[in-house]
Amino acid sequence: MIDFISKFSVPGVIFFIVVIGYLKKVPVFDAFVEGAKEGASAAFEVLPVMVGILTAVSLINASGLIDILTSLVKGPLSLLGVPAEIVPILLIRPFSGSASLGLFTQQIKLFGADTYLGRTLSTIMGSSETVLYTLPVYFGAANVKDTRHAVAASLIASYTGMLVSIYICKFI
Repeated sequence: MIDFISKFSVPGVIFFIVVIGYLKKVPVFDAFVEGAKEGASAAFEVLPVMVGILTAVSLINASGLIDILTSLVKGPLSLLGVPAEIVPILLIRPFSGSASLGLFTQQIKLFGADTYLGRTLSTIMGSSETVLYTLPVYFGAANVKDTRHAVAASLIASYTGMLVSIYICKFI
């Protein structure tokens, strides 16, 4: 039964949309083409922002800046109970999902998934967002020029979630 549902759910939804459009006398294909044009133009508007962010993240990783920042903040963060092994992910997660996923994979291989560090890293990865990637993409697509406090609020919320996850995982 699950196999049937998984094979026919997407075609079923597409068929349902076409039938409803036909019944409401909507030119379904023309509406699809118009939507595809809008989607393509939005993708092209966002592309320079994405290239810039990915280039910056690559430069940060290649320059060793993350290692320098990690050595600077791991002392003060250790006073808050943050393990030194978690600090690089705390620093890179708001910038790059792929870089933080790479660090996460290395840490899980090194420490194991069923350890305090493994659970904490997993919780951080699941409860945080690549804020400095996501915000420019969405604001760029929506042509929002004045983001006001969105970046600061998002970073505060993201880091709060990360720090809370560290403390919660101590009790799991």
